[in-house]
Amino acid sequence: MTLGELASSQLVSGKLAKNSSIAVIGAGPVGAGVTKALIHENWFGKIKIFEKRSGFGGLWNYTKPVFKKQNITACPSIPCELPQGKNEPHISQENGIVFQTAVYKYLDTNVPRLLMEYENFPFPAGTPLFPVREQVFDYIVDYSKEVEQYVHFNHEVVSLRYNDSQKKYLVSTKNLVTNHSQTEEFDAVVVASGFYDLPYVPDRPGLKEWHAKYPSSVSHAKDFDAPEDYENVAGEIIVVGNSASGSDLAFELAGHLKRRIHKSKRSESLMPAGFDERINDVADVSRFDPDTKTVYFVDGSKVSNVDKIIFCTGYLKSLPFLPTISQAESQGDKILASLVTDGGQVHNLYNHIVAYNLPTLGIIGLPKYVLPTRLSETQGAWLARVWSGRIELPSLATMLHYEEWFMKLNGPGRAFHDLKFPMDVQYSQRLNQQIHDAGNDGYFGVEWTSDQIKIRSSIQPLKEAHLAYLKETGKRASSIEELIERGYFQWPDNAITSVEVGEAVP
Repeated sequence: MTLGELASSQLVSGKLAKNSSIAVIGAGPVGAGVTKALIHENWFGKIKIFEKRSGFGGLWNYTKPVFKKQNITACPSIPCELPQGKNEPHISQENGIVFQTAVYKYLDTNVPRLLMEYENFPFPAGTPLFPVREQVFDYIVDYSKEVEQYVHFNHEVVSLRYNDSQKKYLVSTKNLVTNHSQTEEFDAVVVASGFYDLPYVPDRPGLKEWHAKYPSSVSHAKDFDAPEDYENVAGEIIVVGNSASGSDLAFELAGHLKRRIHKSKRSESLMPAGFDERINDVADVSRFDPDTKTVYFVDGSKVSNVDKIIFCTGYLKSLPFLPTISQAESQGDKILASLVTDGGQVHNLYNHIVAYNLPTLGIIGLPKYVLPTRLSETQGAWLARVWSGRIELPSLATMLHYEEWFMKLNGPGRAFHDLKFPMDVQYSQRLNQQIHDAGNDGYFGVEWTSDQIKIRSSIQPLKEAHLAYLKETGKRASSIEELIERGYFQWPDNAITSVEVGEAVP
């Protein structure tokens, strides 16, 4: 039998015995969603959530003022291109441990609240069309209260290992308040801790030397809080990156400082962005010259007298509690060690969720360009049914084909988990179809309606209309109808109301 024939015939089962134990790593927006699905499956005997923070909210906790005061940075090094262990700055306070997050002072959402909402859990009446960070935080905390009895706050997972003979995970945690450590056994583990901890700062010629000479001049978007922090910057400011954070930070800086802001970009952004004529788009960075404080770009242009460089270049895939290859003592450990290598993608997963060589490990919230709140419920409902045996995993060959298909589509590395519209809708609805086929019991995530698909296909002009309305009136629109009535928005000709969903991919 050939390797291909063996893979075709090899079935992989993720079914757990009744009353099995589940560890969930993370009680943020994604952890709360998946836990509700696990609870409602009525199959698992013990569900235990470990959350390093002292409360709910995850990355929507606003902690920048605490870290600015102590001049703590999120980057372990400049540049930062590999997931080199753990770097999560945190501070002890009276009410618990505070971790740095990417949320900044004037942040609002890039998607309307109608698409962010969990199943049967709307935002409070009066919430604007694009909620601000405080409103999102309160919403997530309210949603999460149902799972509070399962959560152990101030508990950081420091190690995850697998015992081959007993088919158990060894989850080692540390109580960050008491410093007490312990190790517990679980039948399955959900990783729901997110991937917005370790900043990615790509290397360019001269960057190390620049940072050594002007250490306070280079930062990552995770350290950004408010444009007023840059009021005393005399020289030029360059924002590196053209995705959501890059566009937003450049817009905030130009509007508040009323001065030119350079934004370096490799390609056009699919994300909505506010318009300000003071934003000067430049090409990708080619090199840094610290001696002359000049940044050169790939098209031959340059900007001199540069005082601040803000990298808005995303985050590395980092799960520091996983073993390295050199630490692996079991076959299961080797599988865990293979998941994260260079920080570009998470390897060897089916559906961006299940480790196909170790299907009792699930990762929730990995895809990019999705609606993570609602998707966490759908992914969680699918995973809960896999583990209860109501959804059967396909053959190993099919799962390998799935990964190969994505590799051809997106390429390896940082873009591998991208689900740009309409792939995000196709992915979610395919999971929902399998969930419904498994029967009526259990938890169900949000279904995409034709109205929601129409909004999803029009997010870029819709958010840009919101920003223009806010800039000119000082008001936050409460609905799409308000923007239409005031003449700021009209449905684009390419808006669509349906998406074809294939059986296998994406």
